[in-house]
Amino acid sequence: MSIAIQYKGELVYVAGFGRRNESEPFTPKTLTSIASVTKAFTATTLGELVAEGKMDWDTTPVSQYLPEFELKDRALTAQLTLVDLLSHRSGLPSVDLAWFRSTESTRDLIKRLKHVDIPPKLGSKCIYNNIMYAVAGEAGANVAGISYEELVTTKVLKPLGMTRSGFSAMEMKTHADHAMPYTADSLKDAQEGRFTLGYLDDIYMADAAAGDLYSNVFDLVRWGTTVMNGGAIDGKQVLSKENIEETLSGHTFRKTTRRTSDFAPTLVYGLGWTIDSYKGHTVYCHGGSNPGFISNVAIFPNDDLVIAQLTNVNATKLPMNVPYLIADRLLSLPKTQDWVEVSVKETQEFYDQLQAVRKIDLPEQRNGPPSHPLHEYAGEYSNPVHGKVSVRLESEKNTGGEALYFKMRTFDSKMSHYHFDTFRQL
Repeated sequence: MSIAIQYKGELVYVAGFGRRNESEPFTPKTLTSIASVTKAFTATTLGELVAEGKMDWDTTPVSQYLPEFELKDRALTAQLTLVDLLSHRSGLPSVDLAWFRSTESTRDLIKRLKHVDIPPKLGSKCIYNNIMYAVAGEAGANVAGISYEELVTTKVLKPLGMTRSGFSAMEMKTHADHAMPYTADSLKDAQEGRFTLGYLDDIYMADAAAGDLYSNVFDLVRWGTTVMNGGAIDGKQVLSKENIEETLSGHTFRKTTRRTSDFAPTLVYGLGWTIDSYKGHTVYCHGGSNPGFISNVAIFPNDDLVIAQLTNVNATKLPMNVPYLIADRLLSLPKTQDWVEVSVKETQEFYDQLQAVRKIDLPEQRNGPPSHPLHEYAGEYSNPVHGKVSVRLESEKNTGGEALYFKMRTFDSKMSHYHFDTFRQL
């Protein structure tokens, strides 16, 4: 992992730990995917178009900016604005699997959303959704007449001097000092260094606006400082102050249940930022997680404190908790929790959740036989949201029998019979 701490205008601590690949050290210059930390960049970029009078936050329906965006409920289509999409209150259920590793264009995938069932009523609860960020990003790109990536680069990355930041794993790996992703099967494996090397995907993320940026901690503390200063950096106003403030204004609730006294009673979401307080100190933050990478940026605006962290492992809560440890020490706050111990405990819980997900959530095998011979299930299928799926019959060398295999894009796995015409993926 790497970490950078900027306090009162000075970079007071920067360091790297462990390895970025099989042999080379992870340094503060090391590039990783920043995953959902990208969302704040998307919102801020759209804010620049708002400042130019080309878009507005909460008046014009997004469908007017992007005609391809159409939902099953026409009334809802006519209501949803940028704020609705960026604050995660659209109500769209997760259809991430339909987009994952898809080679179809983002706009073609957006056209499929008209087949998804969505509650017709907007609510105040934050229902986290990557796809709506992709819609918002494409809407901005359509208005500007350039690609989403070029839009973010010209409106935010270049003006801020973020020279080591960009889009896609393919581009990231052209830089010598990039990290490779790693996974561990358990906390014990991670603690004892047993990791499996992952891969950098050569398929571009269709929902890039939700999580495709890469960066390092030097660029990220510069980003955080600019946000904290209302769009100003190095004595120059480079981003719209009014619209930075809009991204940092609460729009939905992430948590409404009672929390510990260290934090605000409710957790609020803005536009690409979570808005909270820690022991009476305002904090804006956002984390991110892509396979084998976890990131976090935390800003304490009233204390002139910015913290950026990047890791190249699949499961760790350390980046989310270390900012509170740092705040306790730098701001001389009373110690109420051991944030390292909390991180270990929460990481163990995270691994437990991953293990639970891997288990098939179905009752025990039932005995109702297939209604048809296996070969009659083989063929090409199509779903209006998920696209094409194929089922094929193959001979099993070990048993001498036959088995069905399911394929959807890069997913390819054996199926086992469950009950009558129901099969499950192994």
